[in-house]
Amino acid sequence: MQELSELLDEEKLMAVPVLVFANKQDLVNAAPASDIAEGLNLHSIRDRQWQIQACSAYTGEGVRVMDDYSVLPSAFVFPKTAVAESLK
Repeated sequence: MQELSELLDEEKLMAVPVLVFANKQDLVNAAPASDIAEGLNLHSIRDRQWQIQACSAYTGEGVRVMDDYSVLPSAFVFPKTAVAESLK
């Protein structure tokens, strides 16, 4: 979560939308996107648009999100470990 905070505080990225991919949703024990959003405190982001997208790189489900969310010109993808740490 520290990486996310640092990116949100970066002056050059002010008002840039954030897209978080909640990968591995094909696994039975995957954390739901809503839990990941809560763990990352995405709901506290007020100075820009944000979106969390449930997906599975394995099945391809949810990966074509940029076709649907073309209003989001930039995306930040956080490694699984960063997300897992934020949920502890």
